[in-house]
Amino acid sequence: MEKLDEVYKKWSKSGPGETRVSNQNIQGKEAWLNKFGELPTRKRRTKGPAYSVALELVPEVVNFKTKPPPPLYEKEQRTFKGRCCPRCSPLSREVLYNENIPDMGLCNVLRMPLENRTGVVSYLLPNLNHIMKRNKNHIYPTKDEMISKVSESGRVHTAIQNCAILDAEGLTNRERGGLSNSEGKHGRRLKRILGTMVAKISCALLKVTSWVLLRVLGVFLLGVQVHKGQMELIKEASKKGVPLVFIPMHRSHLDYVLLSFILHNYGVKAPHIAAGDNLNLPVFSWVLRSLGAFFIKRKLDRDVGKKDLVYRAALHTYIEEVLRSNQNLEFFIEGGRSRSGKALSPKGGLLSCVVDSYYDGVISDAFIVPASISYEKILDGHFNNEQMGLQKRKETFMMALRGIYDVLKHNYGHVKVDFAQPFSLKEYLEAPQAPATPVSDIATSGICKSKVKRAGSDNSLYGTDIVVEDTRQLVKGLAEHIVYDSVHVNTIMSTNIVAFLLLTKFREGIPFNTLVKELDKMKEGIASRGYSIGFTGTSTAIVHHAIRLLGGNLIRVENVVVTSSTGPDVISNEKSNKEKEFVTPLLSLPNVFELSYYSNTLISVFLMESVLANAIIAECGSTQLMFNTCHSSPLSICKDRLLTRAMQLCDLLQFEFIFAPPCGNLTNVINDAIEELAVKGVITVKDSITGFKDQRWVRQLAATTGWESDESDSVNNSETIEINMSSENKKQLQFLQCVLGPLIEGYWLSVCNLVRLLDMDVDDNTYIRMVNMYAKERVEKGFAVFSESCSMDTLRNAVKVFLHWKVLCTYYDAENIKMLQLKEPYRDEAKLSVLIDKIEVFRV
Repeated sequence: MEKLDEVYKKWSKSGPGETRVSNQNIQGKEAWLNKFGELPTRKRRTKGPAYSVALELVPEVVNFKTKPPPPLYEKEQRTFKGRCCPRCSPLSREVLYNENIPDMGLCNVLRMPLENRTGVVSYLLPNLNHIMKRNKNHIYPTKDEMISKVSESGRVHTAIQNCAILDAEGLTNRERGGLSNSEGKHGRRLKRILGTMVAKISCALLKVTSWVLLRVLGVFLLGVQVHKGQMELIKEASKKGVPLVFIPMHRSHLDYVLLSFILHNYGVKAPHIAAGDNLNLPVFSWVLRSLGAFFIKRKLDRDVGKKDLVYRAALHTYIEEVLRSNQNLEFFIEGGRSRSGKALSPKGGLLSCVVDSYYDGVISDAFIVPASISYEKILDGHFNNEQMGLQKRKETFMMALRGIYDVLKHNYGHVKVDFAQPFSLKEYLEAPQAPATPVSDIATSGICKSKVKRAGSDNSLYGTDIVVEDTRQLVKGLAEHIVYDSVHVNTIMSTNIVAFLLLTKFREGIPFNTLVKELDKMKEGIASRGYSIGFTGTSTAIVHHAIRLLGGNLIRVENVVVTSSTGPDVISNEKSNKEKEFVTPLLSLPNVFELSYYSNTLISVFLMESVLANAIIAECGSTQLMFNTCHSSPLSICKDRLLTRAMQLCDLLQFEFIFAPPCGNLTNVINDAIEELAVKGVITVKDSITGFKDQRWVRQLAATTGWESDESDSVNNSETIEINMSSENKKQLQFLQCVLGPLIEGYWLSVCNLVRLLDMDVDDNTYIRMVNMYAKERVEKGFAVFSESCSMDTLRNAVKVFLHWKVLCTYYDAENIKMLQLKEPYRDEAKLSVLIDKIEVFRV
């Protein structure tokens, strides 16, 4: 006790913040200070309240969810992105994963690791030595072997016979006798199809290509980053003796080569890659085919309304034989490259071939690997002409050479390749399937039904056999789950954030220093929502880097004079010694489409919050009331009405985004987003009935125990949403509203132009071009709020929604041209006005 008293006395004598060291350590401290100098004083961090999970079950403290929590994302490591869905693939989630995988870090595949060099070759040709040591020879089937197997398939023989029978329909007996060689004609055509389609993978060319790419990619790229943990998962999956099916999002022609290069460098068997026949160019086709590409037609059927049975059977059988040979497969589920920067609606044709291979017993299982490739700057240039309504130029050999030459002259920054955790196809298909996510249907609300199943892609680009509806829905659900996983494993690059800030918050421009601060805030917001950031460094350098990559065609940077009296952000014409860099986005057509391409990547990060913000403003009835500076008292709306509005907006944009995985429920996702806004302090969820202080706690407990009653339903109707109308929250709601603003304006323009169809029917391409021209005129006259709202992608998706809602229908005229026609309930101008009003309520 005496020693303890002495310690307390010494402690009480020391001043605040004084460093306590023993006399024995003084010499060591002086030596340290002489060598390194005095360290800066560290400020003590005040720890925020550590909320326990158990507190959610205590009624008195449930209200803590309405207060912003301390910023823990800086202290805690974010969860490993890309894990399997716990509902659909719980076994796959654990079988390949271990606790060390998240800590493995990133790797630049263009940077050679330090190796012990032995021999002259390792010093003179380090790149070649690196490739030779890291790769091993895999066994790939020959082209002749695959052609033989496909030609002998029963499915192909049946298709040839059916085509011969169809050729003989409507002919006389004499004419039929003259077509006895019809089967031989289709057989010869089959050989030509397979000669163009089948890949011929060469191990030698894979090694040579890897060596060339290791040298060439560094010319125009700063790095190609992969996560070592993700690659470890793929390597472990490749050892299981079943095929791997890689399904990346499609952004660039470099995608084909880049994935094969990465997999080959990690010792994984190169996949057979489905490529469009637009890349079947001289020289390039030989190289791509030797690297694993097999070419397929972008339109399977030669004649409208008539299926090419031979081609479909050959494609289906070839994929089946690739999987039977235990070869890896790769295809882009979106069908083509995204022109908008967002994920496209999945097309389930090739995926259905994989599913059929499992059900037919061709394979016992396969690992599905969703993937995403993030570019700081797209190598393929831009898609401005196509978004303006011009025809896509067909690729040629000279265009390819010119494109490669242009790429080598510029810097395209970094590339990040992300792989989601492989999951078992067998486990997914045999798991209990949840019903499709229901959403409200605006078009038919109050007319014939109030709930519909959310639709995926209405057509299948590579569909083969006729399947029953249950199987079709199963494939569609799997395709949507893959796209959902790929979007959420995607990495956010520097150009994405800068473009997003300029188009959603600062369309009139922003001082450079303010943009740097906003970048920091946006990084924190993205990280707190669980998404990965694809860059490091000081924010000033990052913004300079992003602006340089985006280029002067998209962003203007100029020095402007500001007045000190009116604030640092006000531009003045008076002479002053103070000048600031001012960053302004160029919003004129068509360059704004390229800027929005980079910006659209971040929509998925704020998607549900933006849906709620637009629903809140629509429910309040007036944006002027919402953003009136004089109005500061809170606004209250019914939670059920807010849910209905949010469901309506999700239904409107169903071909733009996948709001919830097929195994999830959209209502739950919206409720989770409401809780997130409540945590951030933007809204407060309250119970309007007094005397039921603990109703939310009771409802949470009922949900966790699976017990519900009629009383809980009545309680649910009593909840209200109170909107905090502080100036900061108004800015946040405005920002979230602008995230989806261009899409909503595009859909509104499209529905307004439906009046053109009251008197006449037009073909679908003509109608979309008319809407596009009308939208561009509004932009030129200054009437449009968002100039990017006239993009062709948005207008095409709007037509898909109207077809899905049964507002429009299609038919083929005498010349086999697809025509659009208003359905009978909407041929009345008053009924059409009601539909227009229901969409206009969301418009900024």
